[in-house]
Amino acid sequence: MVQSFNFTFKVLRNTKGFIVSMIIMPIFMILLVSITLAYSNVPTVAYIGEKAPNVTNIKMMKIDEREKNYFLGISQGTLVIRTNSNGEVEKYYSSIKNNPLIPLIENADKNAEVFTERPSINYSIGTMLFKLLTAAGLLATVLIQEKGNGILLRVKNSKTKLSTYILGKSVAIMFVYEIATIAILTFYKFANYDFGKSNVIDLGIIFTVALFISTGIYIFVAGLIKNEGLIWGISSGIIFPLGICSGILFPIEYMPEWMKRIAHISPLYYMQHSITSGKLETVPIVIMLSISLILGLIGIRLIEKGR
Repeated sequence: MVQSFNFTFKVLRNTKGFIVSMIIMPIFMILLVSITLAYSNVPTVAYIGEKAPNVTNIKMMKIDEREKNYFLGISQGTLVIRTNSNGEVEKYYSSIKNNPLIPLIENADKNAEVFTERPSINYSIGTMLFKLLTAAGLLATVLIQEKGNGILLRVKNSKTKLSTYILGKSVAIMFVYEIATIAILTFYKFANYDFGKSNVIDLGIIFTVALFISTGIYIFVAGLIKNEGLIWGISSGIIFPLGICSGILFPIEYMPEWMKRIAHISPLYYMQHSITSGKLETVPIVIMLSISLILGLIGIRLIEKGR
């Protein structure tokens, strides 16, 4: 296993641009998704005046007098306030009756710091989990190629257990992705992303779980198919649609009921919910890891029979 790990890691390390792409591209994806898919559950209140009132968990947006009706009319917000030079509210303009934001502003702590919304990991966490859940597609590609060119047969003749050989390759690829995971977590932390109810340790656990599940799934896939070109179809045609239903791009609470029902069979749903809720879904995660282990063992048996 050690020799298999060392050789696989050396090949990956010497592949031009591979390590850089494993670290730089995920961070680029985080920035891209955070900008293009950013959604917010923090209410926005527009104000007309020199200074905004200090209200916790309400985002203040300065507008001109002529923009008041436009702001309320396009449902960008439901409340506009007029303030004086001290940030005190002089008048409310609301597009709905009994606006719940008005009491929040009236009862706000005048000495509170101005609230600023930080970028949330919720914007990009689904995309990162999808990337990690399909990470072992690289392992499946290598195993299928080695089935076709006879390398696995030579492994058998060298008295090396095939399971040990595959395990070494799996650990090497997981190790590389763990390096990328550390880079992602470091970026989240130092870029001052809002972790919500979660924390760096929880993210690290869930990211590692995603890699383990991915390894079992794709070893099984490598045992089933002979054409590595089909791996892309499995990732984009099966796992990605499951991810869409699981809320990897948009909040699941806004999705139709039929999509929510599909989400409950997807690993991405439970992993993402563990992060957004701040509470690890222990039972579903243990079940998914067990299924992944079984699939991996079945995949090794299939590879042994089909080499």
